[in-house]
Amino acid sequence: MGKHDKHEAPRIIRLQDYQKTQIPDDELDTDSQAAAVIEYEDGESPEGAPAPKKSHAAPTAVPKAVYQVAVILLVVVVALAVWMNRTNLNPENIGSWLKLQVTGSEIGDGFPVQITGSEVLESNFLAQNGNAVVLSDTALSILDSTGAEHLSLRHSLNHPVLQSAEGRSLLYNSGSTGYMTLSGTDVAVSAVEGQDILAGAIAQNGRYALGVQGSNGASELNVYQKDGTLQYHYSLAWDYITAIALNYDGAYGAVCTVRSDKGTLISKVILLDFTNPEPIAEYETQENLLLAAYWAENGSIYAVGDSALLMASSSDYAFSEYNYQGRQLTAFRLAAGRAFLSISAYEHAGPSTLLACSWGQGEPVRFEADKRIEAISVYGGSVGMLIGGEAVFCDTSTGQELGRADAGGDAKSLALFSESAAYVLGVSEVRAVRIS
Repeated sequence: MGKHDKHEAPRIIRLQDYQKTQIPDDELDTDSQAAAVIEYEDGESPEGAPAPKKSHAAPTAVPKAVYQVAVILLVVVVALAVWMNRTNLNPENIGSWLKLQVTGSEIGDGFPVQITGSEVLESNFLAQNGNAVVLSDTALSILDSTGAEHLSLRHSLNHPVLQSAEGRSLLYNSGSTGYMTLSGTDVAVSAVEGQDILAGAIAQNGRYALGVQGSNGASELNVYQKDGTLQYHYSLAWDYITAIALNYDGAYGAVCTVRSDKGTLISKVILLDFTNPEPIAEYETQENLLLAAYWAENGSIYAVGDSALLMASSSDYAFSEYNYQGRQLTAFRLAAGRAFLSISAYEHAGPSTLLACSWGQGEPVRFEADKRIEAISVYGGSVGMLIGGEAVFCDTSTGQELGRADAGGDAKSLALFSESAAYVLGVSEVRAVRIS
């Protein structure tokens, strides 16, 4: 077939295609580009190509008031969270707190939890912010109420001692020179003293004090800022420091000392203002070894001795003594603005009496136990006692028993984390108990 026999598709020529000047797309202004969008009823262009997609209307703008309400709610939530955690927030641990709020807390496998290390002294076991704090011979551990371990800090202290105050902790090597302070779970200071450490204390704001062997006398007191900078120094020529207490902001301190004078044991409480080189008050007691001190937020000052309790107020610093009348001190706890003591007429076993002593409140509240009280802990309006393998809870105001829980035959100490629940320190594990 000849080439002229082929039928070609007719070519349509539009005059308007040659009458309009072609303008590049990038030279079209916005209005021209918008006007160039053409919609076709049949979904196709005249040439059969897919038609451009129909443009959708812009979403309705969110009213400004909605944004304002959302911002206000966010501020309220954050402010409430900060207020609820105000005792735990400070420049050192606020980062840890924020991280916990974002990531959430780890959930443990419950109790019991095995102790890291081989031994934990009763005085190195406590509850803090709902957590169990355990200082063993090898590590400091913090466990939450689910048994999750929030901290496991190894140490090389031969005779570790733990002191704490509202989320702050002081660890020191009794009879040696090493120590560290913590804010929450973060190490704030790790240092070495020039002389062996005899006693220590820490305040809520991170200031801390160490009593050390004297270089030119019997002992010395060193008070430090929270960053480890030396703030105050006080030397004692004849007295050895046995205990230290700081007030809530570390501006004042109570130092308990002991010396022997012609065969007589003489203990002393020295009250210091850390802006003044001289004591603001002193009080002596005989044949009464002072074991611990406490400067409460309500201004009460306590010093627990093995034969009498010393009490005073920061308004006048006038001390009085509550004598145990020859009975033996079996356990004590200084907390909640009061001194909780257990005394017994028996040396190793037998009935004992709990005394809840408050400065200026008259006779102490009593609770009579048919067995020896081995440990004491306080939370809110409840005091817990370890008695013959049981955790016994009482009201701090009336002495009325609230309930009991099985603590285990190997229980050594307990630490309340609510008014009806406590952590229990066993020989090799930490348990949690609760009264019904």
